[in-house]
Amino acid sequence: MAAVAHAPTGHPIRVDIHRAHDADGHAVPCTATLPLVPRRATIDQIRLTTLLRPGASVATHAELRGVGVPSSTIMRRISRTGPWQRVLPGVVAGHRGVLTLYERRLGALKYAGPDSALTGLDALDLHGVRHRAKRSDRVHVLIPHTSQKTSHGFALVTRTRRAVGDLRRGGLRVVPAARAAIDACRWLDDLDDVRELVAAVVQQRFCTVAHVADEVHLAQRQRTALSREVLAEVAAGIRSVAEARLREGFDRFGVPQPDWNVEVRDEHGQLVVVLDAYWEDLDAELEINSTAWHLSPGRFKKTTQRQRVVVMSGRSTISVLPSEIDEDLEGICREVLQFLRVCAARRGRAAS
Repeated sequence: MAAVAHAPTGHPIRVDIHRAHDADGHAVPCTATLPLVPRRATIDQIRLTTLLRPGASVATHAELRGVGVPSSTIMRRISRTGPWQRVLPGVVAGHRGVLTLYERRLGALKYAGPDSALTGLDALDLHGVRHRAKRSDRVHVLIPHTSQKTSHGFALVTRTRRAVGDLRRGGLRVVPAARAAIDACRWLDDLDDVRELVAAVVQQRFCTVAHVADEVHLAQRQRTALSREVLAEVAAGIRSVAEARLREGFDRFGVPQPDWNVEVRDEHGQLVVVLDAYWEDLDAELEINSTAWHLSPGRFKKTTQRQRVVVMSGRSTISVLPSEIDEDLEGICREVLQFLRVCAARRGRAAS
């Protein structure tokens, strides 16, 4: 006889059941074992939608399987005609368009693993540091030295023996600003670019000079020569590329070195003004007027207040532009030397 069984999915399976007979011809009941029919995977659509939400539509194969997407479905969807795409080994984007910058950073972190963190310019951008360093097409991530991951595609992977921590900016893991800056400087070949980046994180108060010094000393020596040179300048008070170039020019053309970035405080200890370069014995100051600094209304107001303080102090002042330092360093140094001679003559007459 024949029987019809129904699988859990509701699709019928036809099964033939044969009855045995004893010696007298009587039927003997027997048991038939029906084949198991695999259940179709149930995908948690709500969790999948959250995982592949617009603007952050990146997930690992493990994450997709965790919400019920079978490996076979993943492979079918990232095929040439599928709706998804493979962006890194084991990492999928839930669309076939161009990845957003956030998706690239998120994808690099997911590829690198749970103990990774963004560093370099990617981390500085997320910290909010304003800089002019040229960005690479690659996303720089740090991983533990025990990890076997290697750089692939747009993910630039660097191993470290130091913990990366769990600091987050914009929902992504990042290293502190000082560490990110020094990591970024390792990939820069121009001294002025390194100067600009270090000055940016310090001047914008994302870290202190001491933090930068710690990172330089803790970093592997490979590709840190420029960072160490800039650290020596920063230790001398230099806070910008223009100041660093001017300091070099003073040494080359015989201008006495001033104190750099001198804080002037009132009788209550409140900061009144910071002098870019100051010759205390002559009570003379040099100011570097940066166009970038003066562009915003808030900074223009601070500059105006600063000028009033300098005028009221009676301090002799000479102003130069960064562009003048770039274009005619020797000429500027000659002018500064003449300015200092005039200041010395005035003080000599006043003393007599």
